[in-house]
Amino acid sequence: MCSNHIGPISHLLISNPVSVHTMKRDLVILLVLGLFACVALYVLVDIYVSLIAAVLVIALAMSVFIMQDSAMKPNVMVFVEENTKGIRVRNRGNARALSVSVSVEPLGLSFTIPVLEEDAVTTFPTPPITDRIRVTVSYKNEAEVPFSKTVTLMPHDIEDEDLLKPTFPLFGWK
Repeated sequence: MCSNHIGPISHLLISNPVSVHTMKRDLVILLVLGLFACVALYVLVDIYVSLIAAVLVIALAMSVFIMQDSAMKPNVMVFVEENTKGIRVRNRGNARALSVSVSVEPLGLSFTIPVLEEDAVTTFPTPPITDRIRVTVSYKNEAEVPFSKTVTLMPHDIEDEDLLKPTFPLFGWK
């Protein structure tokens, strides 16, 4: 008889510390302290005050989760210049993009940018773009995590500001 098996739900009672804690430590500490504060307010003051505190704890936990999700993410975008005689490369993320490699496939052009800072823009001259082109961009963040994307551009694909798009990559926004 094995001592780890305690009834039909033995796997729920014995936890592996490596697999249980998938969230960041800060978020777990915040949620536990907030839960204790809500219980204390429920017992000592009133249920309504504890519910207000619970809403505040949830809002604070969501902001910490968003902050952890968006850390160190460059977001390199490629656009056609307004006169269609160049390609504009812009980093809209919140981290530097390192070793940015841009290749334009039908034209056979390749460009390299060693470092592209946050909100930085670099323009490369190209022959006039009259048809659809395919641009492949590969880059790394400061933690050496590689990113890559392929974009199909047309002459009228100039840069425009989307007011509904987040200012930095969030929740896997593509």
